[in-house]
Amino acid sequence: MTPDSPAARPVGHSLTRLQRFLRLLPWLILVLTLAASALALFQAFQAKDDLFKAWVSELSFRKQVEFKNFTEPVATSLKIAREWGENRALNLQNGRAIDHYFIPTLKSLPQIHALIIANTRGEEYYLRHRGTNWYSRVRDPARHPGQIEEREWQDGGTPGPAKLVPSAYDPRQRPWFKGCLLAESRKDEIFWTAPYRFYADGRIGVTAALRWEVKQHPELKYVVAFDVLISDLLAWTSELDLGSEGRAFMISDNGRILGLPPKPGEVADKELPPVEKLKDMGFAQVLEKWQRETLSGEQVFSFKVGRRPWWAGFVPLQIGGRHLWLSVLIPERDIPQIIPYQVTFFWIPMAIFLVGSGLFLLSFFLVRRHLASLEALHRENRRLIDEEIRREAALTDPGARIRELIKAGESETLEFKATVRWNLRENRAGKEMEVAWLKGLVGFLNTDGGVLLLGVEDDGTVCGIERDNFANDDKCLRHIDSLISTHIGLEFSRYIQFAIVEVDGLKVVEIRARVSEIPAFLKKGDSEEFFIRTGPASRKLKPSQIIKYLASRQREE
Repeated sequence: MTPDSPAARPVGHSLTRLQRFLRLLPWLILVLTLAASALALFQAFQAKDDLFKAWVSELSFRKQVEFKNFTEPVATSLKIAREWGENRALNLQNGRAIDHYFIPTLKSLPQIHALIIANTRGEEYYLRHRGTNWYSRVRDPARHPGQIEEREWQDGGTPGPAKLVPSAYDPRQRPWFKGCLLAESRKDEIFWTAPYRFYADGRIGVTAALRWEVKQHPELKYVVAFDVLISDLLAWTSELDLGSEGRAFMISDNGRILGLPPKPGEVADKELPPVEKLKDMGFAQVLEKWQRETLSGEQVFSFKVGRRPWWAGFVPLQIGGRHLWLSVLIPERDIPQIIPYQVTFFWIPMAIFLVGSGLFLLSFFLVRRHLASLEALHRENRRLIDEEIRREAALTDPGARIRELIKAGESETLEFKATVRWNLRENRAGKEMEVAWLKGLVGFLNTDGGVLLLGVEDDGTVCGIERDNFANDDKCLRHIDSLISTHIGLEFSRYIQFAIVEVDGLKVVEIRARVSEIPAFLKKGDSEEFFIRTGPASRKLKPSQIIKYLASRQREE
């Protein structure tokens, strides 16, 4: 490609078109401002039902985002815990090890009320933060039939002596255990219970659970679960100002009302009231309408209590395979006080007009002032095109591309290793040399991707892979492919490409890795290690750090 080629000429034409566009930009802003102001003014005169529908939709979006942010860290931590269980890291006879794994998780995720691990033999380990202390409960029918073992200790301290307490409690009869084992979903899908009363403290909540089994004992099944308090899910109901008569609550998919405050003089129900309680409160009509259309998604409609018009909003929220409905009931006469549309809506067109007018004047001034500089930009762009053409011509040579990478030096996305497998100090093939560059490759997969060059010294000197003594290039590539499949996993092959490139007469292996959508681990025997890139090095994370790192990546996505 040359500067005068058809691929380069459109750049100059684009700048000319840009000049014409900039001259029209202020008037385009003015036209759009007037149109937006007129549309906003028209909307200001819409009926109260449009206003309430918009308010419910906005509330729906916010709560769906909040619910996702609330439940996804629970689900992520639960899957990691199940993976630990499958790798036999969770031993119900070793409570201290379980504490070590999960206390950091319970501290970092306040929405998790308690941890439970149980199996089909009736053994269980329960862990919860109680005030400033930690409380654990162990059930081992073989050692202590008809009893549970309780411990309590201060945060940061050592568990105190065990106290045996008579108890008929059996985790196999709890809804989270039975439901998880009987669920028809795949075993990697999280089972969420309907709201129920927790055994340990009598509080009401839901439980998320996952099951697994040990390959050596397929008849023995395990369940790991996290309790989540209903009060944490219902915090939003107290944040809404719905006037003296408005109500905000939730309805579970098993027909129970969550978070409905009693009327003055009433005593709160000990159990979650059934949805039919709405009839006793005078809301029979709203109940009938909602029950007719529970599968239609978000619902907003009007109804009457006596002769007074009311508005109702129902928003479906999903937690795993469960559905909850966010519900708001407001008297129509209170809508202007709750959502002051007269002031808000009439200020919107005025604000749009003022902002648009300001943008019109600013753009008019800037366009007149800076149009002359576009010619200088044109010349600079031409120069950059020439440089890019020269650079592309140089990089058509694979060896030149490698030299450009080496010139940049090691970084978070670039690492050099002298050999594939040969220990130069001891003059032998060494597994430790292979593990050294596999760590970097796992770090690239878990961070932002990168390039690994084998046959390049740390200082950037090209030494080649000839010292690895492979019979030919094909055997070298097959060996690398086997290492990646064995120590990282065949499922990560789609993120990794590698080839042998000749640089200055020597052979260099170029391995390119994209960031993986799933966590990658380096497998060494029965152990698995998790690495990320920090600068030019690969850093190994502890289990608690893995949870936090994956949770932070999930939030960023």
